[in-house]
Order: sequence, then structure tokens, then C-alpha cells
Amino acid sequence: MPFIHPKGSPTSRIWVVVDAPLSTDIAKGFLFSGGLGYVFDKMMMDAGIGDYYVVCRRPNTDVPEAFHIIENELNQYKPPFIIAIGATGSFFCEALKPNNKHKSYVTQLGKYVGSLLKASYKSLNFEHYIMPMYDVSKFVQGWAERNITTYFDMQKLREEYTYWRIHGKLQELPQRELLYKDMDLDNLLLLFRRFKQSKLISVDIETCYPKGDSVFKPHPGYPITIGIADSPSFGISFNLFRESPRETVILWRELNEVFRSVPNLGQNYFNFDAHFLNSLGFDIDLRTIQDTLIRHHVLWPELPHKLQFMTRQYTREPYYKDEGHAWNLKSMNKLRRYNCLDVCVTYEIYLQQEEEFNERKYLR
Repeated sequence: MPFIHPKGSPTSRIWVVVDAPLSTDIAKGFLFSGGLGYVFDKMMMDAGIGDYYVVCRRPNTDVPEAFHIIENELNQYKPPFIIAIGATGSFFCEALKPNNKHKSYVTQLGKYVGSLLKASYKSLNFEHYIMPMYDVSKFVQGWAERNITTYFDMQKLREEYTYWRIHGKLQELPQRELLYKDMDLDNLLLLFRRFKQSKLISVDIETCYPKGDSVFKPHPGYPITIGIADSPSFGISFNLFRESPRETVILWRELNEVFRSVPNLGQNYFNFDAHFLNSLGFDIDLRTIQDTLIRHHVLWPELPHKLQFMTRQYTREPYYKDEGHAWNLKSMNKLRRYNCLDVCVTYEIYLQQEEEFNERKYLR
């Protein structure tokens, strides 16, 4: 079979990198020349992206196991935006997570699809964003995924490209002030005073629950940390239980005053956080709660409603859910940082949803 040639000009600022030629490319001898390529081209057109270069990591169909060292060409032309399709997206995701070699490429790709990533290894020596996407065949099999990728992911990429053209540099990822290391009680109480002045606070608890064949398996778990944010850019996370019982009593009383003073916002707050907090004795006014999960059901009933998906839809925050793993009671910083991100991202999603509700006032 022939060598399959790239499509477009390598001087384009957006590169599309695939692992191997599509089955429909062989007849004409260049990438994305058949029906599957037409589908992708139409998606890019619908997203408002017209100039891009398609290149392949394994262009020689006679020797399918021979990989083209695509990093050399990337370093030569330095495209600021790289769409990594299918197995190539998995390749970059795996390179971003060198300590997760035991995880499958497919799992990694599914998590990072639509994220703006930067390669953490030295093979790429220029400023760039990598956006992993599923194989083109998936867009043909599922029209819903095709539309999600077109109108959320590619639209995000188009906006990043527009920013780059205007400013001559990549737009920085969200800058958030996250306070998650151990704090003394006085500092926490000072922060509570700040939160009492807010119009709305984002709240999220993290629970510790029995796993495997534990004798406590039916138990639903117990809250151990709580995160609070008063904006997308500032959030804190702290342990609900302090070493001193006296300090714990003071903490809970003051925290309850925060809950009573300010309306709460959360993701799946009605069905999860509110139940746990009420069971601990906190006074949660359900009438004032805003829940991004319920709001998303109203705005987009046909889409997935998990926080991971809404982060992909509404924000520029890369996938971060794995950051809440591999913590222990002696070192809870990873869990608390993850908790901080949850409340800040939820607040950002809420603000974006408010804009949608303002545009579609009939849904309020």
C-alpha cells in the first residue's frame, strides 16, 4: 500500500495529528481524503476553523509498526495548537502522566478529551496547547459526541486561536488562589468573615468511605474535608475535625454561621452534600441553594451532567479529577487541593450558566 501524505500546509498554526491513516484515505493517497475526513472537515468548518494541517505518526501503511518521529516536525514548525486524534491523543496523555503507566491509553484519552494540555516532557520545546480528541470514527458512530466536540471543544480551540492571533501568545490557563495546607484556627475564622460578606459561596465536602470487603461496607461514608469558594479564583479546603475537640466545636459553630448567612452553591448539592451536612447538625437552608447539576438538567437535558463534563463544557480547566487520589490521613494536601479546585470550578460553571439563563429567560 502507498505512503499516505499529509494534508494542508505545515505552516498552519493548528496541527491535527493522527496515529495512522484512516481507512478511507488509501484510495487518494493523502490524509482525510475520504468520507471520515469529510466528517472531520465539516466539524472544523462548523466550529469556524478553516486553516489546519493534518499529519500522521504512521504514514507508511506497508510498515504499520514504524512510527514517524512527529516531535521533530513539531519542533521545526512550532504550531501553538495541536489536536491529537485517537491513539495519538492517548500517547500525549500518557506522556503527561508518566507515573500512571499502568493505566490504559483509552482510559487516559477519555478523561482528557477537550482539555488544553501542555506536554510535560522535553520533546516539545515551544509553547503549545495539545487538545486530545476521540477517533474520527466515533463522531460518525455517535452524532451527539460529534456535536459536543464541534460546539464545545473545537469552539474552545477557535477562541484560543483568536486570542493567540491578537496577542501573539497563548492565553494562560485559569489562575486560582487555592489554600489547602494546614491552617490554624484564627486564620480559618478570618476567612469565614470574608465568606460571610459574599453573596454566594460554593461548598463541597469530601468523604471517607469503606471500600472492598470492609465490615463497614454498607456505611455511606463520613465527611472529612470541606471546600469553600467565593469566586472562581479563590477557594479554601480544610479538615472538618481538628486535633483539639475545643477547636472543632468553635470551627463548627462559626462554619454554621457562614452557612446560615450566605446561600450555598454546589454540584449535586441537594442529593449529597446537604444530606451529610444536615446529619452533622449544620443548618442548611434548602430554599436558597443553587445546584449546578439541576441547572444543567434544565439547560442541557440531553447532555451528561457530571462535574467532569461540565468542566469540559464551561471552563478552560484541564482534567484534574485524578488529583484527589493517593492521599492518606497523614498527608491530605492532595485531597484538599482537589477539593479547592472542585469549589472554584463549580463557581465558574455557575457563572457561565447564569449567562445562559439570562439569554434564555424562559427557562428561569
